[in-house]
Amino acid sequence: MNGNVYRVHALQTSSLLQRCFGQVIADNAVIEINNLLATKTIRQISTQEIRSIEHRYKLRLNLVYPRNLEEFYAVYLNHCLADRHLDNEELDTLRHLQHILGLNDKQVEQLHIWLGETLYRQSFKDAVADGRLTREEEQFLARLEGTLRLPKALADKISAETRAAFVQDYVAGILTHKHLSPEEEQELQAIATSLRVSLQFNTQTQEQLHKLKRYWALENLDLPVISADTSLQRGEQCYFKGTNVTWYEERSAQRTGASYSSFSSIQQVYLQPGRLQAVHSRAAMLKHIDRGSVYLTDKRVFFTGAGKNAQVRFEKITGLQPYADGLRVEKETGKHIVIQLPQHADICCLTLERLLRGR
Repeated sequence: MNGNVYRVHALQTSSLLQRCFGQVIADNAVIEINNLLATKTIRQISTQEIRSIEHRYKLRLNLVYPRNLEEFYAVYLNHCLADRHLDNEELDTLRHLQHILGLNDKQVEQLHIWLGETLYRQSFKDAVADGRLTREEEQFLARLEGTLRLPKALADKISAETRAAFVQDYVAGILTHKHLSPEEEQELQAIATSLRVSLQFNTQTQEQLHKLKRYWALENLDLPVISADTSLQRGEQCYFKGTNVTWYEERSAQRTGASYSSFSSIQQVYLQPGRLQAVHSRAAMLKHIDRGSVYLTDKRVFFTGAGKNAQVRFEKITGLQPYADGLRVEKETGKHIVIQLPQHADICCLTLERLLRGR
């Protein structure tokens, strides 16, 4: 009995005219085949019983209902594959089912590929769900490939797609959470090694990952001290230098501004291209002071220009506002400062935020 695979269905009732003219409902032939499969074990069903149904309904099932016959086979095949294994008894039963249903080898092969591809792909996803592919898992997948009669080219395609997709999803998760610590980078490399996937990314993804690595270091590691090519105060240390920098003052001492209060909030905006304004968008409100170099030390923002030097001590800074190519330094009193940098504006702004909260 295959009651857990097939279910008995009632035959369609003939109309009065059909009964008067001795007409039969052809679809009932398919229902009778289904009920036969539901009430007898497959190996007990003979070809003669199938032919008898065809004779009663005056049709050839493989010509009128080929898809239904394929579905009967597919349902039982799917049932057998629930444990992702086909034993000899199941294989013998499937061969008998193919015979009584009159399915040719090509039809059966296509059904195995159709069902097998879905099952093999899911099995591969399950195997790599932890980011590793062990020898035991590879051996299991190789056996499953044979059991499912999958063409090697198809199995290889599923393997490559699934392994690459896992790595892509892992990287997408890093970009979504905007966090890449050394441990996470090591895990990504370990996943790629185990799954035999080359870590090759498009330019945008590569840049984002590079930013995340650098931002993590800026937030969590000791800031590296750099050599300043200018005189500093006794005991003062330099952590950032920017050249070809333009120093502006705002024309009025506005006390309002969309300042950012944390390293994380500044990082977020620099990780979203197009969100930030450029300094030139506020040109009408800015007064050009000079062009030169800017230094971030452990005490102040220090500027040396062609004709003028300037500084803002940390205790006078009340907030920061990032720009695509610079930053606004909000002061407790006086006019706010806008610093325009040709490159590394994000590093300058994040380093200053870190220094303001005591490194």
